Amino acid sequence: MSTFILTLHILSICLVVGTLFVQSLAVVFRLRLKGPQQITGAQWVQARIYKFIYYPILVVAVASGYYLAIDTGAFSQGKWLHWKIVLLLILVGFGFLNGKQINNKELPKILAMMVHIGIFLVAAAMIYLVVAKPI
Repeated sequence: MSTFILTLHILSICLVVGTLFVQSLAVVFRLRLKGPQQITGAQWVQARIYKFIYYPILVVAVASGYYLAIDTGAFSQGKWLHWKIVLLLILVGFGFLNGKQINNKELPKILAMMVHIGIFLVAAAMIYLVVAKPI
């Protein structure tokens, strides 16, 4: 059972981070669109992906991660998991920012790029913590 949950957790994390990364990049690219129909169409697709893919898979990722942490006793294996949870909260915050950016037509490009880069850096730090367990 644990192997199945671990597989589910890794897959869902890949989908969460991938969805966030592509969505934030799509926001940056959408800022280059000129026609109102193009912008509206892109926003509609982005909002659907955010609502029907990002949120459900985020719930699966958090629930499977919680199960694994309890099942393996990871909370007592050092502080790496606590820091990973902090980074998870930051990543979820970037997700909310990305969701707000989807409907913002007057978004500064630098802000969209900062969210995009932030998602990448936080995800990389989370992977490092899981693999190395340095603390």
